[in-house]
Amino acid sequence: MPIINWYKIYSVNNELIDSQHKKLFDIFNRLYDNCLNKEDVYCNSIIDELISYSACHFAEEERFMKEINHRDIDDHIKDHQYFSGKVMELKQADIINRNETSKELIAFLANWLLNHEIEKDKKFVTAL
Repeated sequence: MPIINWYKIYSVNNELIDSQHKKLFDIFNRLYDNCLNKEDVYCNSIIDELISYSACHFAEEERFMKEINHRDIDDHIKDHQYFSGKVMELKQADIINRNETSKELIAFLANWLLNHEIEKDKKFVTAL
């Protein structure tokens, strides 16, 4: 059962970006469902998927922001860089302290995904 859901109110009125956001939520939910107190191998593959998919998504989102000449693109890119760096940091820490780091990663991802969607990505709609 998903811990966070994507809702239509998160839409940025771009079908590709919206579908990518849904996929990020799906990856997060699989991470939550499968990785707390479980084997590292499967969790690491989901984290690797998150890292890879978010990089592709961020590139697409930044391309879209450039197309619409979004005024906050530099701050948005910094948010993406922060996310990527933090996930990598927590992935590395997870090797040392599995359970606590997994909880920290889950909390970080849930907060970041929801806050970024609600506060940052929703600005796309007002820019159109």
